[in-house]
Amino acid sequence: MPLVRALTIFIPVHSWRAEEITGTSVALAERVLSCAEKANLSAWTSRIVLPVIPQIALECSDVKRIAKEVGSVLKDKRVLIAFPLSYEHKCLAEARDLLTLENAYISTACSTAECLQRVYEAVYSAKNVEPDLFTRFAISFGTWLETPYFPATANISNTAGFSLSLRYVDVVANAITGDKETLFEFLKNVGEKAEAIASCSSIPFLGIDFSLSPWINNDESVALLVESLLKAPLGSLGTLNALYNLNALIKALPKRVGIRHTGFNEVMLPVAEDSVLSQRVKEGFVRVRDLVSYSFVCVAGLDMVALPRGVDVLMLAGDMLTVHRVKGRVVAMRVIPTDLEEGSEVRLRNFGATYVAKM
Repeated sequence: MPLVRALTIFIPVHSWRAEEITGTSVALAERVLSCAEKANLSAWTSRIVLPVIPQIALECSDVKRIAKEVGSVLKDKRVLIAFPLSYEHKCLAEARDLLTLENAYISTACSTAECLQRVYEAVYSAKNVEPDLFTRFAISFGTWLETPYFPATANISNTAGFSLSLRYVDVVANAITGDKETLFEFLKNVGEKAEAIASCSSIPFLGIDFSLSPWINNDESVALLVESLLKAPLGSLGTLNALYNLNALIKALPKRVGIRHTGFNEVMLPVAEDSVLSQRVKEGFVRVRDLVSYSFVCVAGLDMVALPRGVDVLMLAGDMLTVHRVKGRVVAMRVIPTDLEEGSEVRLRNFGATYVAKM
């Protein structure tokens, strides 16, 4: 059954004072979420995105304070918060500590080798880090996009607005086999409710990120959908073509249904969020190098991949920076370094079991 994956509110900041950011975040979130309830739009998660935090703005204690106070006031809504940090910000070196706050998500953006080196030393060089922490950190290559997908997002325009993402693999699969009407009805219904929220709240609707993203059960597996097109396991010959064609379908949807779009609008393959993809990783059909190559034709980035011991994360990030340069679009990387062998099971608190990928 399709649903709204996230209702994400973009918070403008005109003074980098923690109390003002907290107050604005709470006020705008309460206004939008109240109007969403009136419009009968139910979202699986509610989220807040801040502008890029400059090098000289906010102490790390301020970031903690904002996360804790917003989380406390909006505790019934369980709101998640994205903190996009300039790679020169001193809090990047404390990212692992900040990520112990379960509602805090952190990203940075890199377009140079110097930036990647700094991020590696600050985030990925430490040993014995709880794997769950890495699920809430991402590198965005080039810059950030205004997207409801976490963690690689930022309020680039520094204006108020809200956007939506979807869980709708099942109706896309049915549309491919002939039932397009259900898909179009769902999208138009979501679009109408979003416009009602904008009218009620006086907060602009920025659009839907039409990206096709999975969730853990098989009914919402992007990998399984690709395999239905491929007639073979994901990773077999023809996978690039199948992904490319599915991506073309997704990118055509906003114009087809007449709804504004924002963000990535691409097929996504977050390994730990897709049970079938996790299984293909375990079986060795899909390796890290495959996932990197898929990013050239459609995928928004290398996402939720558990890496074996000894992997050079810096070199991997360099490959993803090259993908960005060749593709000419923003891509992101969210990887989970481990001290485990290839094929080992990793248990993640919010996602269940995934497997360490072969390189």
